[in-house]
Amino acid sequence: MRVDHERAGERSALRETFERDGFVLIEGALAADEVERLTAAVDRVYRVEREDEGGPLHLLAFCGRDAAFLEMIDHPATLPHVVDTLGPSIFMYHCHLDVHPPEPPDIARPWMWHQDGGVVNRDLETSPRPRLSVKVAYFLTDVSEPRRGNFAVVPGSHVANAIERPRDDEDDVRGSVPVLAHAGDAVLFDRRLWHMRSRNGSPITRKALFYAYTFRWVRARDELDVRADLLHLITPVRAQLLGAGSSAIEFWMPDDRDLPVRTALGG
Repeated sequence: MRVDHERAGERSALRETFERDGFVLIEGALAADEVERLTAAVDRVYRVEREDEGGPLHLLAFCGRDAAFLEMIDHPATLPHVVDTLGPSIFMYHCHLDVHPPEPPDIARPWMWHQDGGVVNRDLETSPRPRLSVKVAYFLTDVSEPRRGNFAVVPGSHVANAIERPRDDEDDVRGSVPVLAHAGDAVLFDRRLWHMRSRNGSPITRKALFYAYTFRWVRARDELDVRADLLHLITPVRAQLLGAGSSAIEFWMPDDRDLPVRTALGG
């Protein structure tokens, strides 16, 4: 098999950064036309969901609503890095679409810092807790400057079950940094990474898509519904990433050699 050593070296470097910091920025993951197509799809969904109300939108299980979203499940710029982290026996168990317009500075916000996983962080007693899943965030608007609703992180905190919480619940946590991403950039991050969405004090509306991947033996988080007219877009790889399997035990004892994701990536 022919090996692209330059690409392999890049993947290795990104994996090293990911393991150290708990996240990695994948610059230029989306081409300009992809950003344009996805933004148009987000705007269509926003009009349906918000109509004349306006305001922020945090929509779960969105990816079956539009072909542009569905085609992102196995995006070639990010899926190899997900597989490098979790292996090929994975599926997309959770996704959300976020639209956040400018926020007035005088409106109080709750404590925003968190790890993903919900009750996983209550029920698992190890320290650090297991990774279990990773998430890919695609930014459709330019958040390459602070105060644009940036994805904020505490680098290296994916191996800490807790972080120091300021007494006044201010979000200015010691060691935290905003991730400065251009439109089309993606961020791959460990679910255990302490992160939040910072305040959007700019005149732009921040739009982003999040796709979360985990092992196939974990239950799905979202009730995902794919429109009937989009079913023809579901390839064998996408079927696996949407949770398909031949039997219950196949999720627990798969033959990794036959998994569509592994076959597609040539591994």
